[in-house]
Amino acid sequence: MPVLVGAALLSVACATEPTDAVNAAKSALEAAKAAGASDYAPAALAAAETASSALEAELKAQTEKFSLTRSYTKTAELAAAAKTAADEAAAAAVTGKEQMKAEATTLIAGVRGSIDSAKAMLAKAPKGKGSAADLEAMNADVAGVEAALAEMDAAMSAGNFKDAKVKAEAAKATLDKVVADVQAAIDAKGKR
Repeated sequence: MPVLVGAALLSVACATEPTDAVNAAKSALEAAKAAGASDYAPAALAAAETASSALEAELKAQTEKFSLTRSYTKTAELAAAAKTAADEAAAAAVTGKEQMKAEATTLIAGVRGSIDSAKAMLAKAPKGKGSAADLEAMNADVAGVEAALAEMDAAMSAGNFKDAKVKAEAAKATLDKVVADVQAAIDAKGKR
């Protein structure tokens, strides 16, 4: 019996931290972040960070135990789960980035077309008392959007698809407002 107890204690004492698995999980998480998961797959990155936190907590719990009572079985399982979650986040980031690129490309093309529509509407805008300042402001808005196209194109070229999409959405909203305001002015003049 004492031999069995001694063998059991020796096997537990020999339990070693799964350093390779832990390092692989940490590397996979860093790779997911480098792939842009925070911008293009935030939910998947959050899941990977949660898994990594669970791994760190288990490592800390085992480190604080008396050396003969440490067991790294759960640590190894958590390391594998954290690596899998991080790999999924990296893959989701690649997919999300491609999707964002397609959306940004479509939006920017729409902005280019909307600039022409806004200019055409401004040409039809009723002129009269008090409208000069409004027309000047709307023309400035359209000119600002035209200038922002270069920023959108630069963001696309740099691979900052999220930034390009955000700028394109703001530009589209500005142009839509200009067109709506001019149309409202035309409609108001027609009712007089």
